[in-house]
Amino acid sequence: MRKIFKTFILLLILFFISLFIVLSTIGIETDKFNKLITNKIQKTNNKVDLKLESIKFKIDFKELSLFLETIYPQINYRKSHLPAKNIKVYIDFFPLLKNEIKIKKINLVLEQLNINQFKKIIVALKPSNFTSFINSNINDGKINTELQIYFNNKNQLSNFIAKGSVSNLDLTIQKGINFKKTNFNFFGDKTDILIKEFNSETKTIKILDGDIKLNLSEEISLISNFKTKIKYQSESSELLKLIREFKFSENIKSFEAETNNTFEIKLDKTYQIKNFNYKSKGRLSKANFEIKKNSLNFFLKDQINKLSLE
Repeated sequence: MRKIFKTFILLLILFFISLFIVLSTIGIETDKFNKLITNKIQKTNNKVDLKLESIKFKIDFKELSLFLETIYPQINYRKSHLPAKNIKVYIDFFPLLKNEIKIKKINLVLEQLNINQFKKIIVALKPSNFTSFINSNINDGKINTELQIYFNNKNQLSNFIAKGSVSNLDLTIQKGINFKKTNFNFFGDKTDILIKEFNSETKTIKILDGDIKLNLSEEISLISNFKTKIKYQSESSELLKLIREFKFSENIKSFEAETNNTFEIKLDKTYQIKNFNYKSKGRLSKANFEIKKNSLNFFLKDQINKLSLE
C-alpha cells in the first residue's frame, strides 16, 4: 500500500512538474476564453475592437501569474488598425474556475511603425497641439513600443506604462532647421515621461547623450540635460536663425564649441510659463568675428576688422 501511495505521489509530482514546464514554455492552446476576453476589454473601452484567433494558456514565473497569450491579434482603436505583434492578458486564477475573467494587466507589443503609420493611428485621437505637431513637423522615423495596461479590482483602467525606442527621426523645428538621425529610448505613464540616450544632429549642431524628464502633474515641468557639439560657418544660415536675437550675432563668421547644458521649464495649470532656466558650460574654440565699423571700436584708436578667440 505504501508503495502504491509513494508511486501515486511521485506520479502526481511529475505531472505537476510537466504541467509547469509546458505552461512556462509552449503553453496549452485553447479558444475557450476568446469571447470572455474580448467582451471584457470592450466593456472597459468601447472604442477598442479586438479579434483573437488561437490563444495559449501559460504561466509567468517571474511574476508568479497566469496569462493568456496570442500573436498578431486584430486590434482596431476608433477604426484605426494597430499592428500588434503579441498580446498577453494576465488574469486571476480562481475567477477563471467560475468561467469569469478578472484581468490584472495587459501587455501589448506593437510591430515596428514608420512615421506614416503612426500618423494614421493618432488621427483616431482628439485634435490637439501634440497631434498637430506630429503631423506638421515630423517627416520620417521608426517607432518600437510596448504597452502595459493595469486594471483595478473592478476591471477598470488604473494605470498604463508605455516604453520603447525611436530611431532615425527627421524633425523640423522651424523652416530651414531640421534635426536628423534622431534616436532615443522612452518610458512613460500617467504622470511622467522619461527620454534617455537622446542623440540628434543638424548641419551645424550635434546633440549627444541627452535625457528629458517631463512631469505631467497639475503643474507641468520639464528638465533636460544634454551635450552639444557645434561647428558653425556664417555661410550656413541654420544656426543664425536661432541666435539672431543676440547682439552682434551677425558679426560671427565661424566657431566651434563643445558644451554641457541644463534646461528647465515649469508651466502652470493654464500652460503659461511659470519659471524658465538654461545653463551651459564648455569650451569655445576657433571663434572668428568680423568687426563692423563702430561696433566694438568706440574705445580704440585703430579700426579692428577681425577678432579670433579661444
